[in-house]
Amino acid sequence: MYLFMISVIKKFWECRWVLRSLPFSIYFNYHYLPLKQACLLPIWFYKPSFGQLKGRVILDCEKIKPGLVRLGLNRCSLFPNSGMVFENHGGTIVFKGSCSVGNASALSIGPKGYIEFGDYFSATTQFRCTAYNHIEFGARCRFGWDCLVMDTDFHKLKKMSGGYTKGYGSIKLGSDNWIGTRCLILKNTETSDFCIVASGTKLNGKYVFDNRVIIGSSNDVVLKKEGYWRDIFDDYITY
Repeated sequence: MYLFMISVIKKFWECRWVLRSLPFSIYFNYHYLPLKQACLLPIWFYKPSFGQLKGRVILDCEKIKPGLVRLGLNRCSLFPNSGMVFENHGGTIVFKGSCSVGNASALSIGPKGYIEFGDYFSATTQFRCTAYNHIEFGARCRFGWDCLVMDTDFHKLKKMSGGYTKGYGSIKLGSDNWIGTRCLILKNTETSDFCIVASGTKLNGKYVFDNRVIIGSSNDVVLKKEGYWRDIFDDYITY
């Protein structure tokens, strides 16, 4: 009997985060999802910090179950156990299946932003993503520690020849992509399936190949473009 009680207490202690996150998860699910889905609590938040909760959240998969999407779980002791920052200013989030995002992470969606997580998406810790235009992650995408994905510059640049830069673009990662630690993925990035991105790489272009490849960046390359500058008094983007 004593050993049984110890076992029960141990299991309860290991699952204590579920109880702590339950009120936030209940509120989020019933706020965004149809009643038939919400009652299953398919989206779990651990230590959430909610900003605006506008827009839509869509579960686009056949089998919906409790804990299908888990956000903010403490998965790495080297980063703060600070849960998940979430804000949606009016955009759309689509989950195509299971999704897991670890501690010290943040997700921000703009008023017209769209972000789609493919099935079996996983980000270990400190995954930060801002979608003000359009971001798609293919199935089985994996992210290492401390990665940043952003489809907007949050400002535009003036051209000496007249006009402005666009200031934002889409991001589309293929299926079975493995993104290493401290990668930076910027607007206008596209990758093919089965890409490995070396740690510390910056992506801001089209990386589409027929074969399975490893993508890396060189610190010896300097990119210079003349004729552009940022006017901080005239740099607002219209999406």
